[in-house]
Amino acid sequence: MPTIIHLVLLSCLIYEALLLEYVCLATDSYCYYLKECKQICTINEDLNINWEVSVEDKEDDKMAGGSGLNGLYRPRSALARALYEKQRNDRQLQQFDKNEWYRVEESRVIPELKQKFVQLDPDEETKEFLSSSIDKSTWVWTQIWYLLAKAVLKHFWSVTDINGWLGRGSMFVLSEAHARSLLTKAGVVLNGSTGALVDLGAGDGEVSRRFAHLFSDRYATEISSSMRKALSSKGFKLLDTDEWWRSRRFSCVCMLNLLDRCSRPRSMLLQARAALAPAGVLLLALVLPYKPYVEVTADHKPEERLPIEGATFEEQVASFVKFMRTEVSFELAAWARAPYLCEGDFAQAYYWLDDSVFVFRPITQDT
Repeated sequence: MPTIIHLVLLSCLIYEALLLEYVCLATDSYCYYLKECKQICTINEDLNINWEVSVEDKEDDKMAGGSGLNGLYRPRSALARALYEKQRNDRQLQQFDKNEWYRVEESRVIPELKQKFVQLDPDEETKEFLSSSIDKSTWVWTQIWYLLAKAVLKHFWSVTDINGWLGRGSMFVLSEAHARSLLTKAGVVLNGSTGALVDLGAGDGEVSRRFAHLFSDRYATEISSSMRKALSSKGFKLLDTDEWWRSRRFSCVCMLNLLDRCSRPRSMLLQARAALAPAGVLLLALVLPYKPYVEVTADHKPEERLPIEGATFEEQVASFVKFMRTEVSFELAAWARAPYLCEGDFAQAYYWLDDSVFVFRPITQDT
């Protein structure tokens, strides 16, 4: 009869075995945004977070070497190594200035865009998400369960379906206050009965849930069956992913980090334009630099690629705004920079990519 100690030891052995295959723990948590593990592991370059030994750690090793305490500083087992690296990464995250997520280089922003920029900051709702992510990343048994489940389910399901079934990997882009600031800047009157909102490719609905109640009716589209269940439980009315834009007119169409994930982004923008009410707006978030990755296609490449150019964040913003105006007839009303946050794992408490967030209005003959 196995004792609790036997079960603990067995779980640790299984976990270490998984870690040996799972060289880049960030891959599991950072929601398949980029295809290559190496790319995901370097998303936080400003923090210098990686699996290399830092100068500080080398000094620790030298100090420990004379006292026989080397194992405390450079643990050799996979499990101990993961715990050590997590502690170091989370310490660096704590020291990082979160305001950097929302800043742009003003000298690189063209005058047209400066007028419509909204300066955001890490408000209380953002901090609550980060705090929750930190807490969840310390749930050892839960994280072991996630690893075990993914190791099996990845052979049958997509990462989206797995995250939906496990109820993990939730995202955060805008708080309610952030959304209010952007929509108000764009001239949207928020009075509790503003009309209908639809979130396209909504995932588990956590991103838009934070501000969707600003609209009287809430709709969503999503291809993942497990995510659709999560959306229904949060009060979203589900629409067909192909025919959604024919059903009614919306006051707000949300495309939150969808354009670089779908196969035909230009076609979706034209559908969104057709689905907007006369005074409606398109609330759009796009990770920059632009690196499209489509989960459902064989080569993971989109059929339509957006013509976004530029070497810097600000240059790519200007290029995208120009494309929206000249090719799909949307005029910029407001924009901001924000982090695209994701719950972390046993390697790091949370992850992020740089998001550009826009509010567009359709160009009409009267404009």
